Amino acid sequence: MKLLKKTLTVFVGTACVLSMALTGCQNGGETVASTEPSASASTEASDTPAATEEALAPVELTWYFVGNQQQEDTALVEEAVNKYIAENTKLNCTIKLQCYDWGTYNDRITQMIAAGETFDICFTANWSNNYYTQSAKGAFVPLNDLMDKYAPKTKEILGEDFLSGSRINGVNYAIPANKEKAHSWGLLVRKDIVEKYNMDLSGVKTLADMEPFFQIIKEKEPNMYALEGTPNESAMRILDFDIVNNDTTPGAVYNDDNSKVFDQLEQPETLEHFKLMNSFMQKGYIREDAASVTDYNADQKAGKIFCAVRSLKPTKAEEESNSQGQSYMQIELTSPIISNRETTGSMQAISATSKNPERAMMFLELFNTDPVVNNLINFGIEGTHYTKISDNQIKGTENQAKYNPGLGWAFGNQLINYLTELDPTDKWDQFEAFNAAGVKTQSLGFVFDPAPVTTQIAQCTNVWNEFVPGLQVGSSNPDEALPKAVEAFNAAGMQDILAEMQKQMDAFNAAK
Repeated sequence: MKLLKKTLTVFVGTACVLSMALTGCQNGGETVASTEPSASASTEASDTPAATEEALAPVELTWYFVGNQQQEDTALVEEAVNKYIAENTKLNCTIKLQCYDWGTYNDRITQMIAAGETFDICFTANWSNNYYTQSAKGAFVPLNDLMDKYAPKTKEILGEDFLSGSRINGVNYAIPANKEKAHSWGLLVRKDIVEKYNMDLSGVKTLADMEPFFQIIKEKEPNMYALEGTPNESAMRILDFDIVNNDTTPGAVYNDDNSKVFDQLEQPETLEHFKLMNSFMQKGYIREDAASVTDYNADQKAGKIFCAVRSLKPTKAEEESNSQGQSYMQIELTSPIISNRETTGSMQAISATSKNPERAMMFLELFNTDPVVNNLINFGIEGTHYTKISDNQIKGTENQAKYNPGLGWAFGNQLINYLTELDPTDKWDQFEAFNAAGVKTQSLGFVFDPAPVTTQIAQCTNVWNEFVPGLQVGSSNPDEALPKAVEAFNAAGMQDILAEMQKQMDAFNAAK
C-alpha cells in the first residue's frame, strides 16, 4: 500500500506544522473520529514554532462543490469541523460548505463567477465549471507560489507528473484530487436486479451485448429505464476519444496516436454508436425526453436506472452503492488510460474574488493532510452519521442519509478517506495497481489554448447543444441529423478550430 503509507507518513511527519497556521497533531498519525483534541495535541501546539507567530485574523471561507445537493446535517458537520480547526490549529478560520446538485452546479457557479460574486473555493474540472475556460477568463488565482508556501505536502502527495498535467502554460490554477490517476469506461449495473432475474453478464464486452437484459427490464420492470441516457453522462464516452478541448467542442485524437486531430462526430465508430442508441430509444430502453435531462442523479436516486455508462475505477460499484443506497456491480469495457481527463477531472480552485486566498490554501493543505477534517467533511460525525467497525472502516447509521455526500473523489486527498463497510480492505492497493496499469495518452500534458478560435468555439458549442444531445441519447436519427450537424459545425467555424488544434498539437509533439 505504498500510496496510503506515503499519505499517512506525510500526515504523521508534517501535519503538526503547516506553514504558520496548522499546529495540531494526532497521536501517531491515527485517524481520530472524535472532534476533541488529544492532550498531546494541545501540548505539542504550544511548543510548535507556529505558536510564536502573530495570530491570524478570523475569517470565514466558503466552499462550493457539486454532488448530491446540500445535505440536511451540513450545519452540524460545519460546526464539528470549525470546532476541530479552532482547537487543533492556528488557522483561525471557519468553513461554510455549499453543495449544488449535478443539474444545477455548472450553471450556478458560472453565473456567480460571471457576476464577480465573492467566494473562496470551488470545484472545477474539464467537464464542469470548465477549468480551462474559467482559468482563461481569470476566474481562478494562480497557485504555484501559494502551493510552495502553504501547501508543500499537498504538492508532495500529488507528485510532479500529476501537477504538470494540470498546468496551463506552466501555471496551476487548481489543485487536483489525489485519487485514481487513470480511467476506464464501462457499465454500472443494478446488482439486485441482476440477481432478481438471474442475469448472466459474464459475456458482456460491449454496450450492444446488454440488449437482451435491457429487454427484460422493459418487460418486467416498467418503472425503470433500462439504460440511462443523458447528454451530461453520455454513453458516447465508451468510444474513449482523447478530447482536445472539452466535451462540447469538435476535436479529438486517439489515445495511442495524437498526430492527427479530427472531428470525433464524423468517425465510423461514432456513427455506429449513434445508430445503436437510436435503436435503443426506439425499443423503449431509454426515457423519451432524455435529451433534455440535466440531472441524471435524480433518476438514479429514485431507483429508476438499471444500467449507466460511467468512468470506472476499482470499487466504483461499492462507492455508488454507498452513495445511492442501492447495490451495484461494474463491467469494464475499456482498458485503463492516463489522460488529461484525469489530471483535470476533479479539482479545487481558489476564486479570484477570494479575500483570503492564502488562508484558503492553508485550509486545503489541512484538508489534504489531516484525516480528521477530511473524514468529517466526507462522512460526517462519528456516532451520528456512522460508527466505526475497525480503525479505518465505517458503517452508516440510521442518520447516514442526513449527511452522505459520497464524493471522496471530488473533495481532495481520497487516500486518507475511511473505507465503508462495502469497500474491500485492500481498496487503496487496488487503486495503486489500477494506476500502475494505466497507459499514458500521447497527448498527456498538452493544454489547448482556445484564444485564437474563441468565437468559433462559442458558435460550435451552440451547434453542439442543438444537434448532439439528441444523437447521444438516441432520439435523433443519425442518418438524418448527423449530416445536418456536420454542415452546421462547418458553417460555425469547425475547420478553423481543427486547424488551430492541429497546429498546437504539432508544436507540442515537436517540443517532445
